[in-house]
Amino acid sequence: CLFPQTWCCCCKNQVSYRIPALVNLNDDQTFLALAEKRKTLSDTNAEVLVMRRGTLKDAKTQDVEWVSGHQLLSSACLPNHCSMNPCPVYERESKTLFLFFVCVPTRVLDLTADVIGEQMKEWAHFRRLIIPAYVYRYTGKPDCTSRCCLSFCCFTSFALAFCSDDQRITWKVGNQMDVESCECQMAEIIDEEGKSTLYCNARTRLGYRSEALSYNSGEDFGTVLSPNKLIETGNGCLGSVLSFLEQSNPTKTWLLYSYPSNPKNRVDLGLYLN
Repeated sequence: CLFPQTWCCCCKNQVSYRIPALVNLNDDQTFLALAEKRKTLSDTNAEVLVMRRGTLKDAKTQDVEWVSGHQLLSSACLPNHCSMNPCPVYERESKTLFLFFVCVPTRVLDLTADVIGEQMKEWAHFRRLIIPAYVYRYTGKPDCTSRCCLSFCCFTSFALAFCSDDQRITWKVGNQMDVESCECQMAEIIDEEGKSTLYCNARTRLGYRSEALSYNSGEDFGTVLSPNKLIETGNGCLGSVLSFLEQSNPTKTWLLYSYPSNPKNRVDLGLYLN
C-alpha cells in the first residue's frame, strides 16, 4: 500500500489518503505517486498533498520498489487552505513538471526538477499540452429566482480542454462539450494510420458517464458517444482512463478504463479494455 490508511471511528489520530495520481517516467524507470492527505475520509478534512517515489526493478515482473515514507509538498499549499486533486503534467521540451491542484483561491504551481529533487528526463511524446477541465453554465429558465440558483439547480457543468502548443507560454480554451459533463479525464488514441483522436470520459449526475471524441486535439468534442454505457457511481467522482501503445507494427493504441461498477457504492471494480 503506497499510502496506508490509519483511521477508524474511535481513533484520535486519523489519517486518510485520497485522490491518487501516478506519473511514469519511462526513460528514468521512475514512478511518482501523489495523493491528498486528510484527517478523515471527508473532503472537508483535506490538508496537504504528499508524494512517493518508486523505481522499476524488474521489467518482466513489473516490480516497483518504493522509497520508505512520503514527502510533503509544502510548496503546494496556502496558509489556512487545503490542497486537493493533484494532477501532475510533464512538459518535455522545457523539462518542467507542472502540478495542477485545487486550492482556495485556485492556484497552479510549476514543479521543476529542482523542486522534485532529481533531474527529470524526457518521458512524454506530445506536441500539444492538454489539461482537462470543466465549467458551470447557467441552464435554468429566465424567470428563475436568485434563491433557487443558490442551490445550483439551474447550473450544469460542461467539460473542456486547455491547450498549449508552445510549451505552456500561451493557452487556448477549447469549446465545451454539448452534454452534461463534470470532472473528466482524457487520453489520446492513435490509429493504425497514425491519426490522433482525443477521448474524454466525464462524470455526470445522470447515472452514467459522458464520453466524447475530439478530432482536433481538444479544440472541441464534436462526437458524443452513446450514453448509458458506463455506470456513474452515485455521488462519486470515480473513473480512470489510460491509453498505451501496443508493441506491434503498425503501432496500435489500447484504451483502459477502470471504475466502480456498482451504481450506488464504491465497490465492484470494473475494467474496460478497447
